[in-house]
This record gives sequence, structure tokens and C-alpha cells, in this order.
Amino acid sequence: MSLKALIFDLGNVLLRLNQSATAEGFKSLGATNFPTLSQHHNSQTIVEIETGKITPQEFRSAIRTSIGLPDTVTDTQFDAAWNAMLLDFPKGRLELMSTLRKEYGYKVFLLSNTNAIHIEYIDRVCLKDYKEESLDPFFDKVYYSHGIGYRKPSKEAFEIILKDQGLQAEECLFLDDMPENVEAAKACGLQAAQVDAETDLSFLQLRF
Repeated sequence: MSLKALIFDLGNVLLRLNQSATAEGFKSLGATNFPTLSQHHNSQTIVEIETGKITPQEFRSAIRTSIGLPDTVTDTQFDAAWNAMLLDFPKGRLELMSTLRKEYGYKVFLLSNTNAIHIEYIDRVCLKDYKEESLDPFFDKVYYSHGIGYRKPSKEAFEIILKDQGLQAEECLFLDDMPENVEAAKACGLQAAQVDAETDLSFLQLRF
């Protein structure tokens, strides 16, 4: 069966990340227990904001307590530290999404474990060199974990796209930087490959 759809991860695939920058940002604000967050990207609080079960304000409150931030730290300062990990889009990355859709006829989707605070920042800051105000125009549809209620590697995250788009799993190629997400996609019947923000994706312009 021929390949019809490409499903991309966002962080560290299309968008460069520097997670240590967030650690340094919170430490500079006086966090006394930051390793509790940096060592647990699957911590309950992060899972809850990334699946839309808690609000950004509830997230800030829980993290403030867990990492020992001083009460004087404002929400603006908190968000700046939390967003410090988000860098930029490698040259040509987002343009490739449009090329794959318009010139090669693929359906192109985004599936990201993310949260409302990050997406607001990406739309406002990381896209500042583009004419668009969100990532939506670059894809046929975007699926953010906090919007669909499921995170990778949960099978439901993949099944939502397949059902929503009327696709067969074997018609889709999923690209992610995390091995566990790649394996989860394969377990759901998708084709999958591990890539990162530095991987040359020009191979996708070859017809499969």
C-alpha cells in the first residue's frame, strides 16, 4: 500500500530545543529543587497539562511548589523560564511541510506532546519570521496532546488521527525523536522512523 500521510512530531524534530535552558531559567529565578522536574518529563503534573487535565495556572502553581520557586516570581517570569527550551525552526523545515503537501500530494499532520503555554509562545515568538500566526497553515491538521487529551506513546494519540482522517495505519509514516514513540507507532501498524531536528528530511521528497 502506498504512503499517503506523514505525521511529524514537533519538539526536536521540526523545532530545535534546549531543555537545559529551562533548567537554568528556573534556577536563576531561585528554584531550590529543580531536578524533580528536569528528571521527570513524564511527571504527573506535566502529563496533566499536556493532556489538558489542568489549566496553565494550575500547572504553574503545582510546579512552583515542587521546584521551590520563591513567591515573588511572577507568571511572566515563570513562563519565560518554561519556554526557554523552545529555540527555532531549522531553515527550510516548515517550508518542506508545504512542499510535501503541494508538490508531492501527501497529507501532512503534526502530533505533539505539548501544552498551551508552549504553543502560545511558539505562535508568537518562534514563528516571528513567518507570515503565519500559528502552525495550522503548514499542515493539513495539527494535533496537540492538550487538545486531544492523549500523549504519545499512548495508542489513542495515533488512533485519533487515523479515525479523524479516515486513514489506514500502514498508509502513514510517523517521524519522532523519541524511540518509545516510534515503537508505539509501529505497534499501532504505522510506518515509523526516528529523526531529530538535525536530520536531513529531503529523503521524504522521494516517492514511496
